[in-house]
Order: sequence, then C-alpha cells, then structure tokens
Amino acid sequence: MLHWFPTPYPDELLYSVLARYHVWSGNTSPKMTIGELFGKRTVRSVWDLPANLNALLSELGSYWDADQLINNHTMFPYYAAFLLPKQAKQVKKSMLDGDGSTIHTRIGVAASNVKVKTNLWACSDCIIEDMETYGETYWRRVHQAHGVFVCPRHGKVLEETTVSVKAQNQHEFIVATPDVERTKIRLDGLNKEEIQLLFDISKETDSLLNNTRLQANDNTIRSKYLELLKQKGYASVNGMVKRDRVYQSFGAKFSDRSLELLQSSVMFEETDWLTMIFQKHRKSFHPLRHLLVMMFLETDLDHLFGKKEYQPFGKGPWLCLNAACPNHRKPVIKELTVTICYDTRKPVGTFHCDCGFVFSRRGPDKNKDDQYRVGTIKEYGHVWKAKLTELVNEGYSLTEIAKEMQADRATIKKYAAELELKVPWKLPKVQKKEVNEPLEGFETQLNERKNKWLNLQEEYLDKSKTELRKMVPDVYAFLYRNDRDWLNEFSPVKKRIQTPNKRVDWEKRDNELLKQVKKVVQTWDKDADKPTKITTSSIGKKLNELPLLQKKADKLPQTMEYINKVSEDTVSFQKRRVEFTIEKLKKENEPILEWKIYKKAGLRPTVSNEVKRLITLRTTEYETVKE
Repeated sequence: MLHWFPTPYPDELLYSVLARYHVWSGNTSPKMTIGELFGKRTVRSVWDLPANLNALLSELGSYWDADQLINNHTMFPYYAAFLLPKQAKQVKKSMLDGDGSTIHTRIGVAASNVKVKTNLWACSDCIIEDMETYGETYWRRVHQAHGVFVCPRHGKVLEETTVSVKAQNQHEFIVATPDVERTKIRLDGLNKEEIQLLFDISKETDSLLNNTRLQANDNTIRSKYLELLKQKGYASVNGMVKRDRVYQSFGAKFSDRSLELLQSSVMFEETDWLTMIFQKHRKSFHPLRHLLVMMFLETDLDHLFGKKEYQPFGKGPWLCLNAACPNHRKPVIKELTVTICYDTRKPVGTFHCDCGFVFSRRGPDKNKDDQYRVGTIKEYGHVWKAKLTELVNEGYSLTEIAKEMQADRATIKKYAAELELKVPWKLPKVQKKEVNEPLEGFETQLNERKNKWLNLQEEYLDKSKTELRKMVPDVYAFLYRNDRDWLNEFSPVKKRIQTPNKRVDWEKRDNELLKQVKKVVQTWDKDADKPTKITTSSIGKKLNELPLLQKKADKLPQTMEYINKVSEDTVSFQKRRVEFTIEKLKKENEPILEWKIYKKAGLRPTVSNEVKRLITLRTTEYETVKE
C-alpha cells in the first residue's frame, strides 16, 4: 500500500495525478512507478479512460472511492452521458478491471470520424493561476475534450503542447510544466458568432464533465430530441422527422466553416449522422455532435436528462391580461397552447382565459416582465365586450374608454359598431356575420381539414406546398381563410436544391463570376428607358446571384473588389441620370433646358451643388454649340 499520494486538483486528469506522483516520488523508471501504483509493471499509461483502477485503489487504501476517481478525474462522464445504459455500465466495469482493450471500441471512439487530439492542450492563463495557487500546474480534462478550442474559465484560445497522448514509452506519465513547449491554436477568419459557438461548446463540455449524467433507458435522449423536434415544427405529430427542415435550419444556424472545424459537417443522406441521431439509438454518437444538436434545439443538459421540462412560458397558471377582467394580472389562466412561429421557429403561446380573452405572444419568456407582454389579441371575449357596453351607456368619451380598456380608439369603434351601441362618435361600417352553424360544428370541420392536410403531407413526402394545394384545393382554401397561421406552420417548406457533396472551388467561382459582373456592368442600362443605380444588390439581381453575393462575399474577393469599385453613391448616380437624360433629349431632338433635365431625370431642386453645376455646364455647352 502507498504511504503517500498527491491530492488531485479540480478537473485534473488521473493521468496528470499519476505523472505528479512519478516526479515527486523520485523514481527514475516509468515501470518502477507503474509497479508501485498498480502492483504490476505491465499497465499502460492511458490519458482519458484508464483501466486497472481496482488495482490502483487497492494500493491507495480505503480513503479513495472508485466513483469519485472515475467521475471527477477521467473522461468517463463525457462519454457515458450519451451511451446506452448497458454500454456505460460495461465501460465502467472495464475501467475498474484489468482489460481496457475494448473501452474505446465500445464507446465508438475508434470508429468515429471525430478524431481525438493527438497532443495534450493547455491554457496559458490557467498555468499562471496554478503556479500562483499551487506552485505547480496540471493537465485539465476539459482542455483535452474534442471540439474544445477555448478555455471555459478564461475564454482564451487554448494552446497545443508537444506532449503526445501516445508517448513513445507506453508506461510513461508526462507531467505538466509551466515551460512546456506549446503553440497557440489558430482560429483566424472566424466571425463573432463562430467564436461564441466554440465558447458555448467549451462551457457545455465543462458542465458535462463535472455533472455525471446517465440515461434512464435506451431512448431517454432520443425521446427528448423528438419532443423538441415536434415543438419546433421539425417533426409531425406522429413523430416523423422533417429532414429537409432540419437540415435547412441546422445549416442556417451553424456555418460550414464551424462544422468543418468541429469535424461534424452534414450531408443530406440517409446515413448522415444528423439523420441517424434522431432515429432509435443502436450505436454511439460522439458527445460533440450531441452538444451541437442540443444547441440547435435550444435546450440544455438538465432538460435532456429529465431534470426539467421544456416550458418556454414558465409553469402555469398564467396571468390574464384582460383590462376588463376582475382577475386582471392574476394567475388564473390554465389553458395554454404552444405552437411554432413560421418565420422565426420560436415558440408561440396562445393563452385562453375563462373571461373569453384570448391572446398570444412569441417566446420563450426570458424574464419576469415578459409575462405581462401581449403580442396579439385574438379574441376580446364576453367580459371585455360587456365592460365596453357598460362604459358607453354611462357616457364615457372615446378617449376615456380606450384608456380604461387598454385598446386603441379604432378597436373601440369597431366593437361598438359590431355590438350596435349608440355612441356620439362616427362608427365604421361593419359587415354583420351570418352564423350558419354552431361554433362546435365549425371547430369540428376545422380539425377535420387540419388532419386531412397533415395526413396528405405524410402520404406524399416529396410534394411541395403548392402541389398539395392543387390536390385538395377546398381543404387549402378553408384553412387559408380560417387559420392561416396554422397552415403556414404545418406546411412543407421550400426545399433547397441539393448540390453534389463536393467542395466548391471558390477561386474558380470568383474568376467566373467576375467575368459575368464585368460583362453586365459594361452593358449597363443599354437600351433601357431609364437608368438603374449600380449596386451589389442590382448587379446580383441581374445575374440572378444575389444570395451568393450577400452570403458568400468573403469567398469572392476579386468580384467584390470590382463591385465596390464600380458601385455608385447617390451623387454619382444622379450625375449619370443627368447624362442619360441629355442623350435621350438629343435623340428626340428636344431642346436641352435645365427644367427639362430636372423633370426627365426625376431630380429635385434640392440635389447637391455638384449635380446642379453639371446640369448648368451641360446646358451652357449645348447653347454654345447651337450658336
């Protein structure tokens, strides 16, 4: 049994603890250290998921706990959270026992295309703090995790050391030192959002390592994913994932450059990891990719592992915001319907109060003040209308009623007209509604048509919204008239054309596009009735390449340099309009007069002095030539 052993530091790898033991014990041979620690000299040094821990614990004595050692000082929590329960149990058993040969194969690292870091990484600020606090530094777990390029504590870009994770001597533990040779990781060219993504990943990785979580069953995480996909409109009510929407939104959230850096690029294929991670989990997926999916679905680890439910508007009951209700601003609403905004994909809550007041707002709520916010009032209800009638009958003015009811004057006039109230102000004309059937019958018809529309989409997965509309024009028309928001939310989105899965030669693309742009500019406004301002937008529209110029400008340096050179400001465009108008007047044999130039060119008398001088100069030249 060992009589002394270093106390592990926060988040220190067990590998680092054993390396410090080797240095402080004064042993000259790595095998001598291995023999003292494990009672045998055949154990290999493994930095992330070491085995033979029972042998080590027997040498350390009863003070040390296996779970504490594994959960706090190895990479086990990082992988175990996303393993199937049986897998996690087997990995832990292998770490405690003497056979560690199957560990990396079992967790999927060996077959994963997310490759491990080849050397150990460090943070220069952490090293400085360690030397001031402990008088020595150490290897931290979080810095070695895949996808972690930034220190979660200091927000500083990490540095790669020359210490290999596979030392030449397979029994050697290499200690961290403040003067270890290291190179700062280059993240040149990343924008603010991409850098923030890397910082978020490092924070979530740190949380993953320091809070051991295990799935309750084989589909704990997959079920949570499916729940969130439905809430965000990425899956049907029956659980069918809308892959085109997922890939479109995923690509919009994470840049190609970020995904390539994180070794998690996606392709619209059945075997792609982003497709398979939402299916029943029969194999392991890398924790880094789970973190990306988690960020995409705007959730966190606590929700994934069942510690809290997804509640974008908090826990009910919710406040009634009807100014006429006796329960105004009191938590009495128990009915809440959550849908997804068609444009932003954010949750929209529709609140129904017993007073008849129905309102909605876009979420999620970020602070307490949001619960007092009304986005759209869908129905004022019987209590509000009764209060309006009461105030009108008591002779209150329009301004007083609007203030009391917390509604604008136009709304008060509209409902006063619908209720046929006698008021001293002018009312708008309101077309009376003919009720041909009870509300219950209407709701039944609406739900029937909604179900038919959803079933049609599931039957014809490849059909677009327009194609489905032609198949059932009566269903589409009914939903469009009566619940347009729902129709927009639960219709197929326009599919992007899938390009071949090969890297774009941007230099070649830049050269080709530059030729097209030059050609367009050279013939600009040729045979046109009136001139068009030369801008990036107008050039892009003429070439039908506006999205490319807007979103990939950084990849088209030559083209953008030329466009910036020929683009016109307001004065330049006005001067060209003057020249264009003069040439047109000459062709039509009309006199070149100042007032005609202003009128034909669409210029105001308030144009800049530079433009005024040009007009005066051109008219004077014309008069001189004429004489």
